[in-house]
Amino acid sequence: METKDIALFLAIARIGSISRTAEQLFMSQSTVTTRLQRLEHALGYPLFVRLQSGVQLTPEGERFVPLAERMTALEAEMTQQAGTDTPVLRVMSGRAFVSTDVPACLSRMLKNANVRLEVRMGMYSEMLDALLADQVDFCFIGEPVFHPHIKKIEFPQDAIDLIVPAGHHFVHNFPGIRGLHKAPFIAFARDDAPFRKRVMRLLAEQDVYPLIRMELDSIDGIKAMVGHGLGMSCLPRRTLYDADEKGYVRIPIAAPGWTRPTFLAFRESAADKPIGKQFIAVVTEYYQQLTV
Repeated sequence: METKDIALFLAIARIGSISRTAEQLFMSQSTVTTRLQRLEHALGYPLFVRLQSGVQLTPEGERFVPLAERMTALEAEMTQQAGTDTPVLRVMSGRAFVSTDVPACLSRMLKNANVRLEVRMGMYSEMLDALLADQVDFCFIGEPVFHPHIKKIEFPQDAIDLIVPAGHHFVHNFPGIRGLHKAPFIAFARDDAPFRKRVMRLLAEQDVYPLIRMELDSIDGIKAMVGHGLGMSCLPRRTLYDADEKGYVRIPIAAPGWTRPTFLAFRESAADKPIGKQFIAVVTEYYQQLTV
């Protein structure tokens, strides 16, 4: 019985899917299945029931979870005591946070701690899977998460503003949200991304349906397109720090609900480590200073 197979079992148990676990761990599905079967053979009983929607722990699998967690924690503790490597802080973020908040927090962290950073970007669902698979320690996310294995801290929300080309008539005479109806619009991210769904819902609540001219995953790309007169967009205010340089104008939307939540999500085990506690303190201080 190998501890790496036990860690893989825990990842499958948290994610609830062999295929999604394989994707998150950059492994083939056949490899994940083979290693799970090897562990089940060593234990002498099945750990999961295969369902159409994924997998579910068997009663034996549920009883094995706490033992598996103790075994992997003990191995991590032994490895840490035996080695002298610099602690690693693994952070994942969406594109909006990685352009503003994440660099500021990581810079502060490096000034206060000897730590090696690993940073990834991903979509909301990818970040949750990465947390559950223990691939990252902390995630900056713009929507709440509800999962028994994931904790979260909520920080001040960020306003969502309209951006238009510098010469647009909205700059001097913004008619309100209704003015965006059938207007050329550049949407941020895919249509299933939480931020885009939030913006489209807020617009639809006012019976406003802009003409989606483009959809881009890059905030810098959207700002450049708007600056060149190719449409308008709605983005988090903290990302709009280069209006003069990019040639766009930020217009606040004076309507209820036009904000994006800010959360730091993590597993409890990450927060129990000294480096994790220090990172939470750094992030908390950063957001507290934003509100001063």
